[in-house]
Amino acid sequence: MPLPSYGAPPLAKFFLIVRAFQLLAFIIIVGITANFVSEIVDSGYPVCREIVGTLTVTCLTAFYVLISIAFFYANANLGLLIMTVFDFLWLIAFIVIAVVLGKPLSYLQCKLIDSADKATNAANAFAFTESVSNNIGKQGNYVSWVGATKANCYESKAIWGISIGLCILFACSVMMLPVLWMKSKRAAKMGKPDFG
Repeated sequence: MPLPSYGAPPLAKFFLIVRAFQLLAFIIIVGITANFVSEIVDSGYPVCREIVGTLTVTCLTAFYVLISIAFFYANANLGLLIMTVFDFLWLIAFIVIAVVLGKPLSYLQCKLIDSADKATNAANAFAFTESVSNNIGKQGNYVSWVGATKANCYESKAIWGISIGLCILFACSVMMLPVLWMKSKRAAKMGKPDFG
């Protein structure tokens, strides 16, 4: 199946590359957050709303991205503007995820968790215990799970970093889609073929 050019073949190819990176990021985020959900459920505690929210938004966005690739190949010119609106909404959703996940993570130093220094371990244990005691009775505590082990810390920072990357990718697609729509309209007026 030929790639629709929308009057700008390099931009059309770049858009599909952006979509491919988005799908890869979604797969990674779903895998890591599913691991968190499994650990939390196995421990008998309620799942943190930050993790559930991240997993939900990521799964819904992955479904949308798969559908949008089909619309892109269907050469739906008006669909480009509709995808622009949805991409902008998903951009806002991932900005919220990056902020919510990043607020506690920005202060956490993963390399200090389980370090060999006894004083550092004692300080981390005290901070961890203080955090848990302050949040007892609240619906799932994201920070207490992130700070529990070095692996959880690095996984959380990976989710945070990939969420920031998704913000950049969605910003790129929000800028590209209207340009592709304008180029497609211009190419249609000039009578150029739409596949290139």
